[in-house]
Amino acid sequence: MLSHRGRLLALVAISLIAVIALLFVDPIPQDPAYHQFVDSRQMEGLPNFWNVVSNLPFVLVGVWGLLRYPRLTHAESREAYLVMCVGVLLVGVGSSYYHLAPTNSSLLWDRLPMTVAFMAVLSLLLSERLSLAHPRAVLWLLVSAGVASAVYWEWTESVGRGDLRPYALVQFLPVALMPLMLAMFPRRYLSTSLLLWAFVFYFAAKVFEHFDPQVFHATGVMAGHAIKHVAAAASALCLVHAVPASRAVLHRSLDRTE
Repeated sequence: MLSHRGRLLALVAISLIAVIALLFVDPIPQDPAYHQFVDSRQMEGLPNFWNVVSNLPFVLVGVWGLLRYPRLTHAESREAYLVMCVGVLLVGVGSSYYHLAPTNSSLLWDRLPMTVAFMAVLSLLLSERLSLAHPRAVLWLLVSAGVASAVYWEWTESVGRGDLRPYALVQFLPVALMPLMLAMFPRRYLSTSLLLWAFVFYFAAKVFEHFDPQVFHATGVMAGHAIKHVAAAASALCLVHAVPASRAVLHRSLDRTE
């Protein structure tokens, strides 16, 4: 069994290896075919109807998370939790905007809030499992890095040498690190079971995204990308509820309104 310091060094080593490995990979431009979703049907005057409206669950989860915010039982989780919920809400807005007219320029507004949400979740887990001395500094450092990765990608596309490498690192490195943290460090207050369910729904979302046309041809109703939005929102809901909140405050609020 590794000591706490040894486990921490293992996470740092994995992160450094991932960063260094990307330096040996050629810049990755955005594939133009990415914007060509199989279900482009217009309904109620709305283009790409299902890919747009399927983002509503993100907005609902974000709003619900914000309603839970005053009832959080662990003060140290509040700032990262708030940033996560705002990020999830804005994912719904940004993704809807992107799917109205999918281009690289509109995709930026989809990816920006996703990086915020990803980094806030990573910060939340780092603070809870590793008992960070300066969680606020880590939160804003990670969020800044996430935002910078999306802005850098859009800028490189605008000058004709698109590079997705930093964005890919921001999206996928936390997915690799977080299960390791769950396994290697003791739980303090975040729900491990709900965090694991979040990974299950996230994995399902990536599967639906990959098989977008196959799902559409199989169901004839909704394509994989739209279902991906719903599955990813379910993942976000698990993350929201993984942070404990008290019901007592809610009950007192209801009593005062009666």
